[in-house]
Amino acid sequence: MEEMWKTVHLFVPSDRTASEVLNYLREQINVIAHEAGEFVCRIRIGDGVDQANGWHKWSASYLPGPPGGVGGRDD
Repeated sequence: MEEMWKTVHLFVPSDRTASEVLNYLREQINVIAHEAGEFVCRIRIGDGVDQANGWHKWSASYLPGPPGGVGGRDD
């Protein structure tokens, strides 16, 4: 069966540390999936792009999985 990754775009203030960005992206992806009635099996985080006024736009994707998964293991 083909994996169906779901892409999301999130905006994060540019002054965040790498650790803060990663934690925020993971949390928000889990919220988005939960609101869609899904569970997160894996997460992929792409590159951040500078935006105006001190923001970064991040592209990320998640692979929905069964309940009780790892809650978003990074690939």
